[in-house]
Amino acid sequence: MPKSRLRGGAKAHRKRVQQRNNHLRGMQRKAQEEYQAAMMKQIEAIRAQMSGETENNEEVTSEEQPLNIKL
Repeated sequence: MPKSRLRGGAKAHRKRVQQRNNHLRGMQRKAQEEYQAAMMKQIEAIRAQMSGETENNEEVTSEEQPLNIKL
């Protein structure tokens, strides 16, 4: 096998694999952080919406009165 096909041997191969693995881990970590940030934003929006709905429901129930129908 010619020397040009070795591309640096086993040591260089391990170095390339390590760089690739580090790059993939970095990309996964970044994607995970973005996903968590998006989920937290969504959860906060839902919490705000839910707290607003309960406030509105309380007002509506206090204004309702039973029907007094006399026949």
